[in-house]
Amino acid sequence: MPKALKIFTIDNKEEEKFLRGKSSLVTPDVLASTDFQEFLKDLLYTAEHSEDQGNVPAGGIAAIQVGKPLRVFYSLNYDTNEWELFVNPSIEPEGFLKTSGEEGCLSVPNKVGNVERYYKIKIRFQDKNGKWITKRYKDINATSIQHEYDHLEGILFIDRMKN
Repeated sequence: MPKALKIFTIDNKEEEKFLRGKSSLVTPDVLASTDFQEFLKDLLYTAEHSEDQGNVPAGGIAAIQVGKPLRVFYSLNYDTNEWELFVNPSIEPEGFLKTSGEEGCLSVPNKVGNVERYYKIKIRFQDKNGKWITKRYKDINATSIQHEYDHLEGILFIDRMKN
């Protein structure tokens, strides 16, 4: 039975320091482990039940936000309303067009702000079985993925906000 994991926030200075660290690649051994597969279920459950921790509904969640500095995150696909898993992702912008929109974050409670991001992206990642996949996204899905990817690099949306 999946369980909710504690979401780290910048309200706690130690947790903020942790959130600003860079995440490590998920090795094939880790990816194949039962523990990691269970963790993925817990991570998804945490995103789906973020309101239980007094938070807003999640649009995504990265492993580092729950204390595991690994290059993995879930993002809600707003076209299908399905959660998608991204392991060891790499992102490339598609074109130069950028868009600006309001963002918030489970790890930055009670704060929203405008962030400029690429309108279209290409992402290469592994699924839970280690298979490599390449997909393209645009608009809010691209924005959400870029937000979660930033977590893997130790970047929070407040670092990118336009004043």
